[in-house]
This record gives sequence, C-alpha cells and structure tokens, in this order.
Amino acid sequence: MDGNEILLLGLGIQSPWELVEQRLDTDKQPHELHLQVKAERGSRYACPECGEVCPAHDFQEKTWRHLNFFQHHCYIHASVPRVKCPQHGVRLAEVPWARKGSAFTLLFEQAALALVREMPVSAAARIIEETDKRLWRVVEHYVAKAVAALDLSSVKAVGLDETASKRGQNYVTVFIDMERSDKPVLFVTPGHGKETLEAFSCCFMKAHNGAPERVLEVVCDMSAPSSRRFRDTSPMPKSPSIGSTSCRPSRGRSMRCARPRDGSSRCPSTCAGRC
Repeated sequence: MDGNEILLLGLGIQSPWELVEQRLDTDKQPHELHLQVKAERGSRYACPECGEVCPAHDFQEKTWRHLNFFQHHCYIHASVPRVKCPQHGVRLAEVPWARKGSAFTLLFEQAALALVREMPVSAAARIIEETDKRLWRVVEHYVAKAVAALDLSSVKAVGLDETASKRGQNYVTVFIDMERSDKPVLFVTPGHGKETLEAFSCCFMKAHNGAPERVLEVVCDMSAPSSRRFRDTSPMPKSPSIGSTSCRPSRGRSMRCARPRDGSSRCPSTCAGRC
C-alpha cells in the first residue's frame, strides 16, 4: 500500500474519486498539507435533487478543511462536477466527505462539535485554530437540523424556569419536558413572562406537532406575583384533573414540583416523590 492509498483510506474517499497530488506548505505556520482530489475521467454523478446519474456539465474548484495531519493543518481541494440533469438542469453534485455549503469535512465538523459540547465555542475555536464565527455556523446548522426534527406531540407536562444570562436584567427562559429524563430541554428563548409563554405554546409547540391543550401540567419557579400573573395569562389550559395550572412560588429551588390543587396530597407523576 503506497502513500496515496493510505491517505485515501484515512480520508474515506472511494471511487470515482482519487488522490492526484499532495503538497506540504512549510512557509506557513502551522504547516499546511494540501491534498488534490479528482474524479476519474468519464465518471457520471448523481443529481442532488432526484438521484439520477448524469454526465458532468462542468467543474468548480472547492476547498474544505479536514482533520489535522499530525500537527499540520490539512485541506482537501477538488474539482466538483456540476451535473446536467434532464429534469432539474445544471446542479452542483454532492461530495461524500462534506455536506453541501460547508467549508469543512464531515469528520472535521464531528470533532469540532465534540469539543463544543464540553466547552464554550470560543475555547473550542482556539484549540482547533479556527475562527469562532465559522465554528458558530457549524453549530447553528446542526442545532437547527435537530430542532427541525423535534416532535412535541407527546408532551403533557412542561417545566419552565427563568434565569439571568448575565449580570443585570438579561433573562433567558428554559422549557423542559418533565416526563423525559434524557435530553429534556425543549425550548430556550431570551426574555421572560407572557411573551416567552406565547412563543413556546403558540408558535414553537404547534410548529413541532405539539398542542397546548394537551398539556396537563405546568411546573414553574416564580415569585408569588409572577405566579399569579402566569396563571392569569398562560396560554396553557387549566386542566380539571389538577384544578388549575400548577405553579409553585420560588423558595430557592428551581423546577420544584407542584402538588395538585384538587385537595389531594398525592404528588404528580412527574415528581416521583422529590418534593
């Protein structure tokens, strides 16, 4: 196995793509390894819209940053074909190592997101030697993709809490599914009060197959005046089974479980006896 085959194996690139050139630029710090990838002559490519295999119309030069090669930055360069589809016209073909519109390979994005889960984006950007602005674009893409796939049709118990994001009056309100132990956060929005409730129940829930009228319990951590104002303005229904929307005044504990207001001493199922 020669050097090109080893690099192709590490990159995960298969036919019709092949490595035609490799160059290490030692004039830059850190050093940069540049890999030129090219498709085999006469290859046909799938249309990104319908998947039909079509001939190449022309080519566009693209560059992606890949995982470091030892301590050196690594970049993949390729002439990406634009296919001529009978149904959709000329379209830029997709490459197997990167998503559409990204300046990074999928493996680089995977490594970057693993860091972002453990530390601030600015810290992760310093480690991988990339600008935080470009890294934020990657984070926003995958967060938006995950949010778009969120299904709130089964949400029946909602917990919410408002907290200051910085010193002062910069509030953030967090909504969680009280019946989920794994990844319970549903929605986070700047601000507090009625506007955040409407943003969650009237906009976000309905956009993700949820229905405010199916929510049987709302648990929140608020002062007494805020609690009364919440019950008066909440878009959530007042379920007969619990007497009214549950809302317990704050006593230094967040997301406390509220006991039913129908006179019973039994804790709601979402509490599991924690209160």
